[in-house]
Amino acid sequence: MSSETQRFTVGAATITSVVEDEVPHIPPELFFPEGSAPAVAKHEWLVPDYADADGHVTLRVQAFVLQLAGRTILIDPCVGNNKARAFPFWNQQSYPFLERFTEAGFAPASVDMVVHTHLHADHVGWDTHLVDGAWIPTFTQARHLYTQAELDFCRDRPMAGEDVFADSVAPILAAGLADVVDEDAELGDGIRLVPTPGHTPGHVSVWIESDGDAALLTGDFMHHPVQLAEPNWAEIGDDDVELARATRRRMIRHAAETGALVLVAHFATHPAGRIVADGDAWAFIPA
Repeated sequence: MSSETQRFTVGAATITSVVEDEVPHIPPELFFPEGSAPAVAKHEWLVPDYADADGHVTLRVQAFVLQLAGRTILIDPCVGNNKARAFPFWNQQSYPFLERFTEAGFAPASVDMVVHTHLHADHVGWDTHLVDGAWIPTFTQARHLYTQAELDFCRDRPMAGEDVFADSVAPILAAGLADVVDEDAELGDGIRLVPTPGHTPGHVSVWIESDGDAALLTGDFMHHPVQLAEPNWAEIGDDDVELARATRRRMIRHAAETGALVLVAHFATHPAGRIVADGDAWAFIPA
């Protein structure tokens, strides 16, 4: 297994992180307008895994592969290659993601289902790849799940400089590989969606129960562990800031109370762990 993959077990389930990219030393204000480097640095438990000593943060883009009951489910397939993207650091990239995916023991044709917590560019990109100038599905044997609110948001409100719907969603719909599901859909084998709106209108998270253990794959209701210590800090991509804050607090509290293993799409270094109370807020204990 390469250094770009990490595996975690939850009951009979295995969850593998496959990393597309990780960037350290980011000024936190770029993503958290209410934040600052000194405010990050005062939370000493963030250093060195999630921030440097000066309070600059590290963020990762990764997908999670869930294996349970003979099924292989891919969750949030990253940015992708050769795509026009509004953020310069995602624009027209050439990541070795599929090579890492293969090194981790997976093949695109082995994926049974693709789950999207939401349809921002960094959670849907590898659903398609470019062949002879056309975007074609990557996971050709998989059902791709969407909520209607998320499809509408992605189609009707594109960011300037990109069209995620056209290059990463429409080809899946055209190929007949899409299923529109409720935001609390039961996916079988102890897997279900949980509505977690705010970052986007149709945002969902994934809850897994297996052999008395539980896991929560958050998507983007939080982006960095500092939001456990500072849960009111909004992220620049939050569509409804107040709803996102309420969702974040609700879900953090639930994860802490249940002791679930929490896996977060943009947590660097150690993306999985447990949430514990820390004064008036919370902290993250890596698995």
